[in-house]
Amino acid sequence: MLQTVATVPTPRMIELLELIELANQSDVEPRLTDYLRHCRRTGYEPPTELLDMARDTIERKRVC
Repeated sequence: MLQTVATVPTPRMIELLELIELANQSDVEPRLTDYLRHCRRTGYEPPTELLDMARDTIERKRVC
C-alpha cells in the first residue's frame, strides 16, 4: 500500500526548483534536467555541491 507524505520545501529544495526553472530555459544536457526533475519528484535533497555544479553547468550553457 502506498503512503503519501506531505513535506515542506527546505531551502535546498527551493533552490532545486529554481535550478529546474533555469534548466528549462537553457540548452542543458537532458541528463541534468532529468536528474533535477527526479530529485523534485522523489523529494531528494541533493548536496550543496551537486546543486552548485548544476548551477555552474546551466550558467555556462546560458552564456554560450
